[in-house]
Amino acid sequence: MQYSDADDELESFAEEFGIPVAETMAGKGTIRGGSPLLVGAAGVTGTSAAGALMRDADVVVCIGTRLSDFVTGSRSAFQHPDVRFVSINVSAYDAHKLRGVAVLADAREALQELARACRERGLRPRPAYLETIAAAKRQWDQALEDHRATPSEDGRLTHAQVIGVLNQEARAGDTVVAAAGGPVEDLHKLWDASGERRAHLEFGNSCMGHEIPAGMGIKMARPAGEVFVMVGDGGYLMNPTELVTALQEGLKLTVIVSENHGFQVIRRLQMLRVGTGFGNEFRARDPGARELAGPYLSLDLARTAEGFGARAWSVQDVAELRGALAAARVEAGPCVIVAETAKAHFLPGSGVWWDVAPAAVSADPETRALRAEYDAERAVQRTY
Repeated sequence: MQYSDADDELESFAEEFGIPVAETMAGKGTIRGGSPLLVGAAGVTGTSAAGALMRDADVVVCIGTRLSDFVTGSRSAFQHPDVRFVSINVSAYDAHKLRGVAVLADAREALQELARACRERGLRPRPAYLETIAAAKRQWDQALEDHRATPSEDGRLTHAQVIGVLNQEARAGDTVVAAAGGPVEDLHKLWDASGERRAHLEFGNSCMGHEIPAGMGIKMARPAGEVFVMVGDGGYLMNPTELVTALQEGLKLTVIVSENHGFQVIRRLQMLRVGTGFGNEFRARDPGARELAGPYLSLDLARTAEGFGARAWSVQDVAELRGALAAARVEAGPCVIVAETAKAHFLPGSGVWWDVAPAAVSADPETRALRAEYDAERAVQRTY
């Protein structure tokens, strides 16, 4: 979509025929944020509005997407018994997925031709379906409002607050980058890509360590705009030395580190699929339990960033974060903002299932129970 410069064609097509638009990570920002037909992020990391409309759709137009595991909910997201797919893509491999009607073409040219064909057949928006779309969006907006109104369990900043401030401070030409864990999932849901504010979200196998190098590449390609790199503390620790490269090359990045003391999204998945946690939090070893279940480690990530030549801030509330972003914007070199964030205050889910299997053989009763639930849940997966 974005490579084809088909933004206007997509929005016109959606509005003329009353079709909701759900965004993949790579497609973030291809339709303006104020459109009543934009239902937000698609798939496992998406909004409940997109999840509900994908579930009941009988025709799905797929434009430039790889139809990956996250987008399709491991082939579970589309539940209409007669669902059919039309896949517009320059890649034959991707266009033929889910046995779709493959249209091997540029997205903009194909949308223009598809709109003409639909017009000739007298297709029009259906008022009842437009209300279904609006109702799904209202439900998501309410879930999000309820989440924002609920303080985090430990009183720390939430990702909703961090991204909310970032949305307010970002300007036309700025880009946000993320690649793994909570930041990329939550930016997929919440980043406002309207007004020429771009997103570079990568989630292939959770690319921890990709974030800062990717930010440097974007800054080289688009030197005029600010580049915000949002990364968890675990991901930051995998590749902080690239700040030195940014300093060497004179590349201005603002890295926002969500410090929630570990790989909390992976821990959440571990708890959901194993029933017990192990090794995903930054905690000392408890000699009695013989596990990493002791006190949380006291790390000073801002000082590590300063040691690599960056200007750094530690923030604990919205006002401090806003002030740090304003100060970072006028800096010439790399900046790092370490934000203390909640360990387990996750955004509302999409309702889209994901195939992550618990162990098939285990001595642990809880793991065996989770495996039984998983075996039952797999009924939602489909072949086409």
